[in-house]
Amino acid sequence: MKGLEFAIIRYGSIWNDPAFNVAVPNPATAHQPRTESVFSEFPASFILIRHPEAGYILYDVGDFPDGEDGIPRPDYWKEYFQPRMEREDYVDRILPRHGIELSDISCIILSHMHYDHAGGIKFFKGTKAAQNVYVPREDFAYACLSALTNDEERKTTSPYWRSVVTAGGITYHLLEEDVELFPGVRLFLMSGHTPAVAVLLLEAENGNYLFPNAACSCRLNYGPPTRPTTILYDSLGYEKSVRRLRRLEREYQAKLIFSHDLEEDRSYRHFPSFYR
Repeated sequence: MKGLEFAIIRYGSIWNDPAFNVAVPNPATAHQPRTESVFSEFPASFILIRHPEAGYILYDVGDFPDGEDGIPRPDYWKEYFQPRMEREDYVDRILPRHGIELSDISCIILSHMHYDHAGGIKFFKGTKAAQNVYVPREDFAYACLSALTNDEERKTTSPYWRSVVTAGGITYHLLEEDVELFPGVRLFLMSGHTPAVAVLLLEAENGNYLFPNAACSCRLNYGPPTRPTTILYDSLGYEKSVRRLRRLEREYQAKLIFSHDLEEDRSYRHFPSFYR
């Protein structure tokens, strides 16, 4: 679509054991009976879309700074998934630094409700975008169930956080099926990592781009063969999602943009540069 552009906003990294991202990434074998796991870097990013009719759209909003709202990050997520971000690179500061205010955002698409993709929603209270937040219904329902439970273990280890789910001043529009939200902005609902993920397809001015997001977060997951993540809601759903992603890649002749792949990320241009 003429005039449709996007930027990849890399706002930091999450460090964790690669075994959380890819099942058995470094298996022991008969010839190599001992292997070791190394705490590793995975990029954290979200997408800014510049649409000729709808204006600025965000696809995910990133994390929220630890404790800034008086709610500390659970110890589990500090120990196993260590965030390494500069305060100036969260969504509320990186956009204004380049001349885009939060009030300039017309709507927000949340791929799913995990804290590292949706936590930044708390910055948007009182803005126009806060009244136009799109998220898959199944994932939102599961997020509420997980975040509002009285089970203490589940509350501390779930990536669905109460402070995100209960953020005030947000109007959610719940997605129940695939949709072309705006001309050239298509969402495909898939499952696996979570009950539902909104996968983004952009028909940009100079080509098509497919953002698998949590449906398949890195090239090793994508394969072939498929190598699923270990953080799974639905293993069969994950396999189906990857097969569907491959069909969409062929059908739209789309370039894949992975959300948590360090090697791929090194090849991307980042904000303030835009793809057309």
